[in-house]
Amino acid sequence: MNNSWILAARPKTLVASVLPVFTGFILALEDTKNASFFVGFLCLLYCLLIQVATNFANDYFDFKKGADIDRNFGPNRMVSDGKISSKSMIIAACVLIAVSFFLGIYIMEMVNAHRLLLVIGFLSGVFAFAYTGGPYPLAYNALGDLFVIVFFGFVAVMITHYVTVLSGGVEWQPNWYVPLGVGFVINNLLVVNNYRDFDEDRKSGKKTLVVIFGKKAGLVLFLVGVLVSTLLTPFLAPSTWPTIFLLPIGFYSLIRLPKALNRRDYDKILSCTALTVVGYTVCLFLGYFI
Repeated sequence: MNNSWILAARPKTLVASVLPVFTGFILALEDTKNASFFVGFLCLLYCLLIQVATNFANDYFDFKKGADIDRNFGPNRMVSDGKISSKSMIIAACVLIAVSFFLGIYIMEMVNAHRLLLVIGFLSGVFAFAYTGGPYPLAYNALGDLFVIVFFGFVAVMITHYVTVLSGGVEWQPNWYVPLGVGFVINNLLVVNNYRDFDEDRKSGKKTLVVIFGKKAGLVLFLVGVLVSTLLTPFLAPSTWPTIFLLPIGFYSLIRLPKALNRRDYDKILSCTALTVVGYTVCLFLGYFI
């Protein structure tokens, strides 16, 4: 594969798919020891396809809207840099969405799940494009954070939990607390990006929460993500207690964020935040087995 396509997929961000699927599978194992690892793997593949398709669509639509012009600190974009044509990028995004939809149908039929999953699968594909495209792009109208918390937190975790529980032959009982923490810890990746891109987003008319309320509000939003994921969630769901050990890393990133001066500084903070997402996965694993 061309290296440009790998970069367009933004591999450093793909931990955002691994954590919710892993979480949903761990919740399923708490309900039944017969949860299918194969179904769990298919759920991971589904989420990765959706996320990569969303990243491709973002690359395309941000280019079309001029949001990638003169970005000083953000990663290189493949369409705006001329490394991938806009037509190839949007076709690739559509292909991945189509493949993910049919994969979702396969999972649904395999575990005999409710046909409501068809609607959820359809909406997942729609929002992959609506995040930065369409007449009312979510990321351009201060709804990006809500999208991440809802889809990477509640939807991804709970659907994985649901289908893997069914694969084990038991009835699904939803868990509302753990997905909350997952959604907020993943959303901090977006908060760092939006904080970093504040000036460019404001110039291009991209109305993120950070642009609307200011950079100080962005720091508050990041702090909320840290506190919800490492303090509130363990309080509501005791099995997630090891996540409290990630609190210092969250505070470290929070302190470093307003001091960032260049791309390298922001990359370090983003890497640290991504490491927190990975750490969250490890902590949930420890909480399950200890």
